[in-house]
Amino acid sequence: MSAEPELTPLQILAIAEIYVLMADDKVKPEERATLISLFGKHVSKKEIPSNDVKRLTANAFEYVERHSFEDFLIAIESAITMGQAIAIYANMYEAMIVDGNVVALEKERVEKFHRFFGIEKRVVNAIREILMVKNDTGIFLREDHPNNGSDFHFGFIDLMDPIE
Repeated sequence: MSAEPELTPLQILAIAEIYVLMADDKVKPEERATLISLFGKHVSKKEIPSNDVKRLTANAFEYVERHSFEDFLIAIESAITMGQAIAIYANMYEAMIVDGNVVALEKERVEKFHRFFGIEKRVVNAIREILMVKNDTGIFLREDHPNNGSDFHFGFIDLMDPIE
């Protein structure tokens, strides 16, 4: 049996997203939209042809069906930079929370990813906090939402070094 070709960073991003989206064996419309917007902007900018994105996502779904998440992590260990790992983690986290329902396997995969790549806890916490606020549209529906109070602030981010 021949070894599979090395995955590109873009393929790794697509596959990682799909591991989260398929954790409950179905892709909800909100989840599909995150995948489409993730790559659709490159089609709009004419950086990637539409057919290439379709092939990329189809191949990613096939990969997820054939390989365990743990084998995927081992296969990509030296294929991405730390910056790419952080970007992939952020996209995985957003895919996990976008439908408002986090299943255990989604959470497990997202946590395994950041631990496997040794992403610093402060980076993980900042990403989580920002994405939770970004995706919590309840703030617009409820006046009594905790983030609508005059005392709202970013808890973890307030502790970080200021940007100069």
